[in-house]
Amino acid sequence: MSTRLTGALRVATCLVGLCVMTVLFASAQGKTDGQPGVQDALDDDAPSCRKCKSTGRKLCSEHPRHECPLEDAVLFCSEVADCAECGGAGFVDCTHCEHESVEGELSTRRADIARRAEKNAWLAKELDRSVRFAETDHFVVIWEMEGMKVDKQRKSSHEMLHLTAARMEQVFELYLEKLEAREGDFKEKALVAVWWLPSDQVDGSARLCGNANKLGVKLLSSKPRYSVCGNKQNFKDDGELHKNLVHNVAHLLLSHQRPSYWIGNDKKGWADAGFAHWFEFELAGRCNNYCYEEQNTKRNFKGGKFKVGVRKLVATGKQPSMSSVMQKKTGELTPPEHALAFSYIDYLMQRDGAALNQLLRELRQREETRDALRNAFELSIFELEELWGAWVLETYPTR
Repeated sequence: MSTRLTGALRVATCLVGLCVMTVLFASAQGKTDGQPGVQDALDDDAPSCRKCKSTGRKLCSEHPRHECPLEDAVLFCSEVADCAECGGAGFVDCTHCEHESVEGELSTRRADIARRAEKNAWLAKELDRSVRFAETDHFVVIWEMEGMKVDKQRKSSHEMLHLTAARMEQVFELYLEKLEAREGDFKEKALVAVWWLPSDQVDGSARLCGNANKLGVKLLSSKPRYSVCGNKQNFKDDGELHKNLVHNVAHLLLSHQRPSYWIGNDKKGWADAGFAHWFEFELAGRCNNYCYEEQNTKRNFKGGKFKVGVRKLVATGKQPSMSSVMQKKTGELTPPEHALAFSYIDYLMQRDGAALNQLLRELRQREETRDALRNAFELSIFELEELWGAWVLETYPTR
C-alpha cells in the first residue's frame, strides 16, 4: 500500500473518531439532531421530587422514621391515630410536588382511621381503660407489654404490636391456604390481648372472655378471643410467646369458622388439640402448649419435638390406639396423646387439606368422628391408623 493511501486512511479514521466524539459530547450536553440526549434520559428516570422521591408523601415527623411505614400494614393503630399531623396514617402529603391521587388516598385513609376510632371505642369502654391496639383485616390485637428482643434486635412496644398483628395474619393466611377455606366463613375478627401485668390479665380476661385467669383464657366459637399474660415469668422470650399465640389463635379460628362450634369439649379433642399443635409446629418447629386450662401448660412431651416422639411410640408399638385417643375431650388428653393428635392432623393435612376442612366442618356440625372421617376421606378409623402408622415410620425423623 502506498504511503499516500496509508496517510489518507489515517486521516479518515481520525475524522470518524472526531465525529463520534462530537456526537457523544453534544448528546451529553443536550440534544443532537433533535433526539433526546444522555442527560435527558437520566433526567427522565430520576425522581422529579427529591423531598419524597416522587411518592407524593413523606414520613410523619411526629413519629420514629422507621416506624411510620408500619402503618401501611394495618387498618388502625391506637399509637398514632390521634396524631394531628398524619391522622394515624404515618405519612403526610408532600407539599413540594403534586400527586393528586396520593393526596386523595391519604385523605381517605385519615377519614377511615377516624371512623375506626369511633367503631373501636367499645374496647376502652369494655376494659374501662385505654390500651395499645391495632386492627387488621382479620384481627384486633392488644399489646400492653414492654418492648422485646426479636432475633437479637430490640423492638419497641409499638413495633411489637405491629409484629404480633402481622404474625396473626400469617396464621390466618396459612389456615385459608392449607384447608382451602373461604374467607367469608369467618364472621368476627379474632381478638388477641397480651398483657404484662398479671393483674391486667386477670381483669382483661374477665372483661373480654368472661373468665378470669392469671395466665391465659380463650373465648371460643361465636366470639373468638384470647387473653394472655406474656411477661417473662410465663414466657422466657419472644419465641415462646409467639408459639403460644399461634397455637391459641388456631383454636380460635377453628372454633369460629362456620359453622361455629368448639369441638374440644365434645369428645373430639384430638382434632381440636391436634389442629392447634399443627399450626404451632408449622410456624415454630416445636410444640410446648397443651390446651389444658392454662395452669397446666408447663407439662411437656419430648421437649416439644413431637415428630421424634411420635415415631418412637409407633416404632415400639407403645402408642394408645387411635380409637381411644379419638374418644377424649381436649382437657383429657395426656401429653403423648397431644403429640399423637398433632400427628393425625399432620397426616390428614398432607393427604388432602380440603378433605380435612370438610371433616372439621362435619365435626363442628356434631357428626361423630368415624362418620366424618368416612365422609371426608372414605376411611375407617382402623384404616386410617394403619396408613398413618406406616407414613410416620417412613417420614418422621428418628432424632
